[in-house]
Amino acid sequence: MPVLNANSLLLSKGRRLPLTDIFANYQVAARFQIGLSITGLSETVDFACFGLDAQQKLSDDRYMTFFNQPQTPCGAVSLAATAGDPAGFCCQLDKLPTRIDRLVFTAAIDGNGTMRQMQAGYLRLLLADTEMARFSFNGGDFADEKALMVGELYRKDGAWRFNAIGQGFNGGLAALVRHFGAEVTEEQAKPKPVENKVSLSKITLEKRGDKISLDKPKTANGYGRIVCNLNWSTYTPQKKSFFGGQTAGQPIDLDLGCLYELSDGTKHVVQALGNCFGDYGNLPYIHLAGDDRSGEVAEGEFLYINGSHFDRIRRICIYAFIYEGAVSWTQADAVVTVAVPGHPVIEVRLDSQGKNSNMCAIAMLENSQGALKLTKLNEYFSGHEKLDNHYQWGMKWRSGRK
Repeated sequence: MPVLNANSLLLSKGRRLPLTDIFANYQVAARFQIGLSITGLSETVDFACFGLDAQQKLSDDRYMTFFNQPQTPCGAVSLAATAGDPAGFCCQLDKLPTRIDRLVFTAAIDGNGTMRQMQAGYLRLLLADTEMARFSFNGGDFADEKALMVGELYRKDGAWRFNAIGQGFNGGLAALVRHFGAEVTEEQAKPKPVENKVSLSKITLEKRGDKISLDKPKTANGYGRIVCNLNWSTYTPQKKSFFGGQTAGQPIDLDLGCLYELSDGTKHVVQALGNCFGDYGNLPYIHLAGDDRSGEVAEGEFLYINGSHFDRIRRICIYAFIYEGAVSWTQADAVVTVAVPGHPVIEVRLDSQGKNSNMCAIAMLENSQGALKLTKLNEYFSGHEKLDNHYQWGMKWRSGRK
């Protein structure tokens, strides 16, 4: 959980200072968090981070980090809401390529509201979950703008600095994308071979059995890098003790994994249990990027599918299982997103009780004559073997540990 720091720097609008003044003994390889919040609006607020070049342009759309693209290709910036913040990012600046000169953190209203209607907002910088600096603002600072440039990290004289911008911006997220020199994929528009287009839409599969099919890829790169992310609440709710106090919530450890079947009939599993992490560049073209064993990694767990070789894949069953901590799936409040380059992000929530079941089959990805079809499963099981039997994988299972 984040630690409140009485010595946190309070930043005013326009304040610029080096990161070494915010983080003591800061090294560029250090990993830190940006927490963001805007309250008082009935509409959804979309937060994004734009990685800009020296001309302050989004010359590479892969460096826009937002709900439809949760991580930069280098891993320097990822969506990661620290506990206590509605939104946020995790940053490790030494991973950024030298052509990325600036990271601008923005907020945009998805609806008819305006920034003057907010009650309060902030951007804060945290190191090891401890707040080190905060820039606060409220609706009285703005007029009828629908977006904000909240703050930025930028290079100067070989060092990284922070600027508390607090500047309103007419138009929403799409207008910000265009302002930074990229193009927005319009709904229902015919596909054109234009570089640097960003898809801002998002699709939520609400009910069990809901499906979505993506058009067949028309490039040699196929579907590109498909990113599956599992995120969940870090702790179970606190409980009242016998004497009226509260006991600490128990840490939750969920694990992301999948069963896969290749076009040649090969079947196996990718998961942390048994150290079956897969391989992105070679068969099975699926890779689990590490394992969050404590539940403390804010961005959750990632499963990468190499869509350039989607023709080698027949089907993938994505699942999550409770390794320890959660009493029920509703307490975990888990959500999986599937991001395919150039397509709307697909969101699947684990929104059923699943009592006495430690496994949830989340979604099935299938190769339907070259097109990717995704179905929400939302089925719960008491173990790997029962899930396997239900979807007829036919594998043999034995108990194991991480």
